Amino acid sequence: MGKLGVVFAGQGSQYLGMGLDYIEQFPLFKGKEILASHALGYDIRSVLEGKIYNINETEYTQPLMLFASILAFEAFKTLGVEPSGVLGFSLGEYTALYAAEIINFEQMMKLIQERARLMNQCTQDHPGKMAAILGLDHESVQKICQEASEQGLVIPANYNSPIQVVISGQTHAVQKAIELCKAKGAKRAIELNVSGAFHSPLMASAGQGLHNYLKSLEFHPPKLPVYMNTTAQPLEFSNLKELMVQQVQSPVNFEQSILEMVKDGFTHFIEIGPGTVLSGLIKKINISLDVNHLDHANELETLKGWMKEHGFIQ
Repeated sequence: MGKLGVVFAGQGSQYLGMGLDYIEQFPLFKGKEILASHALGYDIRSVLEGKIYNINETEYTQPLMLFASILAFEAFKTLGVEPSGVLGFSLGEYTALYAAEIINFEQMMKLIQERARLMNQCTQDHPGKMAAILGLDHESVQKICQEASEQGLVIPANYNSPIQVVISGQTHAVQKAIELCKAKGAKRAIELNVSGAFHSPLMASAGQGLHNYLKSLEFHPPKLPVYMNTTAQPLEFSNLKELMVQQVQSPVNFEQSILEMVKDGFTHFIEIGPGTVLSGLIKKINISLDVNHLDHANELETLKGWMKEHGFIQ
């Protein structure tokens, strides 16, 4: 039997009502809803039910995605299985840090709210775009970004799979890169509906703000390996705050992280939290990997059967 890894999705997989079904199935989770609302300063259930604010705005998306993913992970823990390692995609890295018991729930909710606020402010001060490029390899996209940089800043921001890269940067440079990618044979090259140039140097001031905020926080050494976005390696605890600052303004090395986990003996993966985007990417990275997911509470029994079948539950 190989190792079991858990992955957590990032911004973009949110939907109304996410996570609330876990509170119905596990009444004790109501305490986390109350604690999260208190930490954030608004009623999260009202946002999740579409009554106030907009779940697709960064300052609300990030805390609510984190909240829903944590509830799903807490439900997963009731099965009595501990993964051999965790990985989160961008925002999902914070759920991974929570899963490794580096920071408690209330502190994490406040931290992610500050991260979201800083990133939102950054998008207003330094406008930009992101675009998904499908059908070109990493090296080709990197070269195109260099060529398009005569129009401004543009870099690869997310290495999702061998033939899917997201680019990020200033509007004119991203648009130029899209044109060049299409000319070089990309299957698709499309602007993403996001508010700014995430995971690029345009987020540097958000990184600085995060650096200042993190000074006041105390973390605990991880209880299990956390593969980090910026390094694609297990976390070295002494570098955690520096890596969190870098992550906001640096590429997400998702494909590289999965490959590193495979090298370290991981054979089975579960995507926990809203959506199944990462499950699809993992299969594109290595089709031989066995992948499952836990989004809704009613999927818990199916997941339990899958883990029994593969020997993770006796």
